[in-house]
Amino acid sequence: MPTKPSRTTKRTRRPTRRKKSARVSRIVLFTIGFIILLFFGLYGLNYLKQNATSDYSDRVLSATEVDNLIQDIDLSITGAFFEAGISSTNIESKKVINKEDANLTWEYKDMKISPEKGVTSQKVKKILEQSIIKDPVVRYKFKSGKDTLTAFIKVNDITTHKIQFDFSKQNKAQAKTVKKNPQKIAKTHKEEKVKGKDSSQVESDKKEVVSINYPRPKIVIIVDDLGMNKEPIDQLLEIPAPITFAVLPNLQYSSYAAEKADKNGWDVILHMPMEPKESSGYTGTDAGDDALLVGLPKDRILTKLNNSLTSIPHVKGVNNHMGSKFMENDELTELILKDLKKKDFIFVDSKTSSQSKGYETAMRLGMKTAQRDIFLDHSSRDSQYVKNQLKKLIEISKKKGYAVGICHPYPGTVKALTEMVPLINDEVEVVSISNIINADNKLRRN
Repeated sequence: MPTKPSRTTKRTRRPTRRKKSARVSRIVLFTIGFIILLFFGLYGLNYLKQNATSDYSDRVLSATEVDNLIQDIDLSITGAFFEAGISSTNIESKKVINKEDANLTWEYKDMKISPEKGVTSQKVKKILEQSIIKDPVVRYKFKSGKDTLTAFIKVNDITTHKIQFDFSKQNKAQAKTVKKNPQKIAKTHKEEKVKGKDSSQVESDKKEVVSINYPRPKIVIIVDDLGMNKEPIDQLLEIPAPITFAVLPNLQYSSYAAEKADKNGWDVILHMPMEPKESSGYTGTDAGDDALLVGLPKDRILTKLNNSLTSIPHVKGVNNHMGSKFMENDELTELILKDLKKKDFIFVDSKTSSQSKGYETAMRLGMKTAQRDIFLDHSSRDSQYVKNQLKKLIEISKKKGYAVGICHPYPGTVKALTEMVPLINDEVEVVSISNIINADNKLRRN
């Protein structure tokens, strides 16, 4: 009797081992099959993707599509320059050539850059690869030489950009020389329209047409709160483009800012203090002694306005400093605008409140007027933030023909304007506020 259970146990264990062995074999075969299937599946997807991309990239683009892509590439290159540490002083030459092939005309950009010490070829290449707009029809390649890196950018088979980086001149002495001669810098960055063929173009015969009048949207950059300190005024005056100075009244450097701006041929407007709403975090006292307050008699408001106007020379108009409460008052807004209209002044609504009545009232009165599209620094004083806001301003100008940005003389803002304004001259034209308002008192809108 005791031996029977033992035999039974031995019989039941052997089939179990065989079953386990078969199960393991099936799992191994299944795994191998799955890997093979996955490999061919991924290979097939990659093949389809490559062919689909190739088909799309070979499609014929319209002139508008090419133009839009070139503008997007220009913006991405500008951003890449900032990130790489390349400023306007590093641009040796910039050519814009209108090229023509069959029924298509496009803008070809040829740039030569001498980066400062510390900006390497590897860094530039990496940032450009990350920054260039991602689109199947946009292709780029790099050509390395001794102390040089050349980037070619194409839309379909059309070369739109050639950017040559020369690293042989990286020394501090050259950088100092360029900084000491701002007039030369300004001249260097003017558009050069030249005629000639580029060696990077395909060998086919393509017509090249030099465009004499290169139409560009306009942007206005108004710097508020000037008059308190001299240093930012002097720094802004070095920028090779007309910045509009919005000067606060009766401060130590108010007249100095106005005189210097006028001598540069730039517009000067009065940055008139007005009462803010308490919800903004400010009070009438914060706006200053010259502020126009809602509770003041009308004759006192006009007296304050005109005293401030006469305190600053060369004034062409007015924009509001703070004023979210004052500018929401229909009656008082109309009061001061009627007075400004008699003097043929421009009025720019800073739009410190979404309910501001300034712009619509000025339009109704037939005044020369404009309103802010975007604050360039607002609550942030970071240089990179300002650069990003400037890009947004450019996009707005491309949609409606012009755009107005307002900022303040913070160190980060001045730095961003100094670096970026010369780089965007091919995309937009920086103009004074009076430039976007014509003799018919209507803004030039597209």
